[in-house]
Formats: sequence, C-alpha cells, structure tokens
Amino acid sequence: MADLLGIIAPLKKFLSNTNEEIIMSVEGKKSTVLALKEGRIYNIPDFQREIRWTSDNVSVLVEDIKSGAKFLGNIILTKHSESLYSIIDGQQRITVLSMVLNCIRLFHQEEIDVIMPCRLTIDSFLAFEELMDLSFKKDEKTKKMVAESDKLKQAHKYFELWNYISDLEEVKDRRQAKKFLSNLGSSNLNIIINESDDVSEGIRYFIDVNLKGKQLDTEDIFKSYLFINDPGREIREKWYLLKTTAANVEASKMEYPLLKMLEHYFYCDLYLCDRYKGMEFGTDFLLKKRYKPSDNTYIYREGTHLIEVIDDKKYMRDALDDINTVIGIMLNIVSSVSITDDFKKVFMYTDSHGREKNLDDTELKIIHNILGKILRDSKIAPKALVMKYLLLVILREKNKQKEDLRQVYGVYLFSVLFMIFENKKSTEVLMGVLRAKADAWYNEMIKQIYSYFSVGQITDSRILAQYKLGRNDEEEDYRFKCKSLATVYNYFAIVDRKVRIKNGLIDELYKFINDENAYSLEHFIISESSKRIIKGDAYFDEYEIEETVYKKYVNNIFNFIFLDKDTNSMLSNLWLPSKLDRLKNHPIKCEYSNMIVSKLDAINEEFKKRVKVNYKDNLYLFFARDFKDMYISYGREVLESVIEKIKNECASQKKIEVEI
Repeated sequence: MADLLGIIAPLKKFLSNTNEEIIMSVEGKKSTVLALKEGRIYNIPDFQREIRWTSDNVSVLVEDIKSGAKFLGNIILTKHSESLYSIIDGQQRITVLSMVLNCIRLFHQEEIDVIMPCRLTIDSFLAFEELMDLSFKKDEKTKKMVAESDKLKQAHKYFELWNYISDLEEVKDRRQAKKFLSNLGSSNLNIIINESDDVSEGIRYFIDVNLKGKQLDTEDIFKSYLFINDPGREIREKWYLLKTTAANVEASKMEYPLLKMLEHYFYCDLYLCDRYKGMEFGTDFLLKKRYKPSDNTYIYREGTHLIEVIDDKKYMRDALDDINTVIGIMLNIVSSVSITDDFKKVFMYTDSHGREKNLDDTELKIIHNILGKILRDSKIAPKALVMKYLLLVILREKNKQKEDLRQVYGVYLFSVLFMIFENKKSTEVLMGVLRAKADAWYNEMIKQIYSYFSVGQITDSRILAQYKLGRNDEEEDYRFKCKSLATVYNYFAIVDRKVRIKNGLIDELYKFINDENAYSLEHFIISESSKRIIKGDAYFDEYEIEETVYKKYVNNIFNFIFLDKDTNSMLSNLWLPSKLDRLKNHPIKCEYSNMIVSKLDAINEEFKKRVKVNYKDNLYLFFARDFKDMYISYGREVLESVIEKIKNECASQKKIEVEI
C-alpha cells in the first residue's frame, strides 16, 4: 500500500474549482500539507457501486447541514496526478453535494456567491457531467446521451435525485440557499489520500475500506474482485453488457437476479473441472471452508473470494459471455408466445448424414412452452437446471442428436417435482445435479427424480407449507404450476431412464398447452367470482364466501381443473355438488382433471350435509372449522396420485411405447 495522507479540511476548499492549500501547524510552523489545483477532476471509477442514495438520504443530509456546519465524515481518494483523483469512499455524498451546488447555481447564480464545484466524472456513466450542465433536461439529445453512456442503467436514479433536489426549498429559496451554502462551506471533511497509479491497488483499497464498514453488497464485491483480477477494458465491457442483460431480465416476465445467474453458472460450470472438486462457496461467493485445489499446493483459506480462487482472466471473460448468451436464450423464450427463428437456430440437431435439422415445429413449440413455464415461475432454483441444459447441450454439445435436445423433458419433470417438494434437502439435491460432470448430469437428474417417489414425501405440513394456504399469492403463478402438474400427469413417462412424451400423445400435448378452447382453466372447488358468490342451483339460492376463506383457496394449485370452454361456461359459479352433477353428462378429456374429480367425494358429501338446514350458518361453520383439514387430505391424495402414476409407468416402462 502506498503512503497515505490524512487531513481535516473545509469542504468548501475540497469541492471548489479553485487553487486551494490545506495548511497545518507542525511544531509551531505552518506548512502546506495538501495543495489542490484548479481544474482538478474527481472521478468515480468503474469498480465503484452505482448511485444508491435516494431522496430520503438527500433529505437527511440537507436537513443536517441546514441546522449548522457539520463534520461530514471521511472522503478517501487515490491521487493519480495533480489534476485527477479517484473517489474510493464517499462518492454518494460528493455526487449529491455536487448536484446540490449546481442546482443552487442554476437558481441563484447572479444573486448569491455560489461554490463552483470541481468537475465530477463517472466512468460507468460518462454523460453525467454534461447532463448536469444541461440541468438534466429530458429531450432527444439527452436521451441519446444516456443510451450511449449509461452502462449500469442508473440514469433514472440521477434524474430522480435532480428532480428532488431542484424542488427543495433550501435550493429554490434564495435566503435558505444562502444559509445552506454558508453552513456547507464551514463544514469539514477528513480527506485521506492514497497516491498510486496501480488500478488493482486502488480497488483492493476500496474493498478493504468498505468491507470494514460493512458497506458493500455482494455484487459490489464481486465486481471489484473481477476488475482486480483483470484490469483490462474487455472485462469491463462484458460486465456492462451483463448488467444490461440483467436489467432486461428485470423488465421481463422472468425473475432471475444477477447474483443468482452468476452463482448458478459457477455451480454448472466450475465443477466440470476436477480442480474444483470439494470446493464449497456461499451465495456471497466466499469459500465456506479451507480448500486445496487438486493441481495446486496452495491452500485457500475460508472466506477467500471465488474469483481469487479461479484466478483466470480468460475463464472469467468466457463466463460472462456464456451467461449473456444463456440469459439471451431465456429472454427470447419468455418474451415470445411461440417459437422464433432465433429459437429454432439454437435448437438444431445433426442427422445421420451430418446435416443440421430442426425438430418438427410441434415438438419445438412444446419445448418452448415447457421452458417458458419453468422460467416464468417464481421459483428461481429450477432456472439453474435450465442453465445447465442450455450450457451443456445447446451451447457446447457438438453434433447433438435428437435425444440430446429431448433431455429438456427431464429438466421439466425434475422442475415440477422440485416445485412440489421444495425444501432444504431438495435444494441440496438440485445442487448435486448442477455440480455433476457433462457426461453424468442427466443420469444424476433421473436418479434424483426417482428419489422423489420414496415413502413419506407427502405430508400435511408439506402441503400447508408448499401451497401457502392463507396467502393470496399471484393467481398466474399457480396456473403455471397446476398446468405443469397436469402436463406431467397426462403426457410424460420415464423409459430406459429417459423422460419421454408418451407414444401418440405429442399432438394432444401440444393441444393441451396451447388450445384454450379445448382446455380452459376452471376454478373448480371454490368458484372464481368478483363478489365471492357461489350458487346452489337446486340446493339453495346463493352463498357469499367469507373473504379470507375465498383468498386462501380460490387460486390454490389444487382448485383448478381443465375443461373445454363450453363445459367451463356451463359450470359458471355454481357450488361444487352442482358442478359434479352436471359433469356426469359431459365427459372430461383431461386425465388429470378426471383424477381431481375422483378425489372430491368426501368434500362433496360434506357440502351436501351442510345445506339441509340453515345452509348459511352451516356453510360458514364448515369453512371456518372443517374445510381446511379436508382440503389438506384431498391435496395429499392428489399428489400421491401424481407420484403413483409416474412410478407405475416407470415400473412398466417396457410396456410403454414412446414417441421416437
């Protein structure tokens, strides 16, 4: 570490774009310990975090200074030359104060003495300085500037801060602005300067300073180590591209945070190499325990960052490329209703004559649909399995065959079972699949699918926990889950340790997942109604379900079946016994829905008992006391039937012909 200089100095001298000297008395003699030159630039380097301050932070700072001169903490700089300093710590305060000063200058330049601040540049947002000169005016010119230079997609935050600052009375009102400037000019900072031209040393200093104060989040730390490991321009451009990709994901119908993308990638890819066997890292990318690579005598201590363990610039560049490519494919899937030309290009196989071909469109559309269900689901963990499949099969497999592409059906079945049985153990099981080698991951996944068929998986507490009885979760989420459960039940089998679409059912499967007229979703036990009304048909007039009961069950995964649209319309918002009566004369095509209907005898009979006398009071008591236990029992039977069906078809796999 280079020599450090620390000095308490007036903030006005630090910020003013003038020649300034900081003088100290040493042994009775005054001497200049720090000379700040006019025209100097304070730069926020690209390893720094994005702007994190909000209007609340600005309000606290302004109110604090408004009450009098203050000590405003440490500002840590790296000095590159007399005219250029990098801000290591304090960028949020310096940025906001610069914006405040420029805003006051805009309002009162001819009326009061305004501090003219030094230039402030931001490596990850090069247009910041010009935008501030333009008072963050929004027009075509600034829109273009932002698009070209906002590498971390943070411009909207600066615009929000500027709008908030420009509306402050301490800025708009001349008297208040004058008092604020007086207090600000008399406030002090502790300036700490590290003189070094070594970028990596500056980043390490940044990490060290911020980690001690627990101010950095996991992404900040990851980026900092990434740039220490590779100070070149290329890695920065790849990181900025990944941040753009992550912003596109956030704006899409897919929930997949950047840090989870990174974590999942390393699980999928690092363990393909024997060097990393036995290595364990956490969600913070720090080693959980001491680790000695198989090809190295060096032992990495617990808490070492994963990027320091990898210590390979090319690997990290390739990793960011891979993640961008994989997430690009995922975004293509979730943003399109069916297959696109780009989707068809990546899902190609090589035939026996060495020619590249596509699967037929029907099967491609099925693959697109089931991947979309996994990616749109709120569960993040199964997306890691999609990443493994896309990396190893779609991106890296040379001369892939039809059977390679069809490994996606195993990914889908595993994801549906994970959705049902998710707990700490199942997450560990998933990690085991992700860590498996390229030639073993699919077999490991099938092995774990079989493990879900073991005794004791389905319990009342699991049903309560997994399906959130008592919470009003998003309906769309459970539509995806239920249709996935029905899809697995109706159309998939495991044959020769491979998940297949059952013989002759590929067209019917396509119809099931795409034809809303043939297979529309019906809220069956608890009818969907804006007024929570169920009609009793011949049994009673109507009954208003209590709101908390309605919210618990109406969008629960076990409350859905799939019927043709005409039959669905006929059922309307009838109560369950009337629906079951009417369905006796209307055959149900969906095998899963028939199974659901067969499990409702007990609930149906209990409903009927409750309406013989005082139906409103009795139905109220039923929903308040007994319905929950009966519903849990019914839900357990449904899951047991799904598992039993898959088990039976696995056991009799030799008798099952499959789609070739």
